Amino acid sequence: MAVPERGFDALYASDVPPPWEIGRPQPALLALVRRSVLADPVLDVGCGTGALALAVARAGHRVIGVDAAPHAISRARERAAGAILEEPGEVSFEVADARRLDRLGLRPRTVLDSGLLHTLDDDGRAAYVAGLEAVCAPGALVAVLAMSVDADLGWGTTADGLRAAFAGPAWSSTAVSDAEITARPAGEELHLPALLLTTRRA
Repeated sequence: MAVPERGFDALYASDVPPPWEIGRPQPALLALVRRSVLADPVLDVGCGTGALALAVARAGHRVIGVDAAPHAISRARERAAGAILEEPGEVSFEVADARRLDRLGLRPRTVLDSGLLHTLDDDGRAAYVAGLEAVCAPGALVAVLAMSVDADLGWGTTADGLRAAFAGPAWSSTAVSDAEITARPAGEELHLPALLLTTRRA
C-alpha cells in the first residue's frame, strides 16, 4: 500500500481521523512496552499523532517519534504538550522520512514501527531497512507491526516477506508471530490479521 506522502498528510489534516488512528497504541506493540524490553533511546517510526510514543514515554523512556506527515507531527506535539510523563521519560516529535533515517543523527537501541513498513513500495522498504541497519546500535531491538495479506485488503505482507526484509547478516534472532491491527474505518472498530516481527541488530 504505497501512498504518496502528501496523501498521508492530507488524511491527517482532515477532521476525520485516518482509520489507523484509534486514540491508543496498537496492543501488540503496547505489550512490548509493558514487558519492559525497551532500551533508550527509542525511535517510533511513522508515529502518526503520537499515541505509541507517549505510552513509551509514560513508561519512563526517552523516545523520539518521526513521521513524514507534518500535520501528524503537529497533532502529536499538541498531545505531548498536555501529557503527564513519568520521570525520566521524555518525548519529542520530528518530521522525517523513514527512508532517510541517517539524517536524524540518532543511534536508537529500540525501534518501533506501528504500520509503516507495509505502506512502502519495494524500493522504499529496502531504503528503510538499510537505514535501520545504518543507525541502530548493536543489539538494538526492532519491532515491526504490519498488516497481513490475510486481512484481504488487496495489500499487506507475509511472514516470509517480513523475514526476507531482515534476512541480511546485520540482523539476528528474527521472529515473526501472528498479531492484530485495530482500525476504525467510518467509526467501526475492526480487528484485522497482522504480523509482528522482532529482530536484533547484530
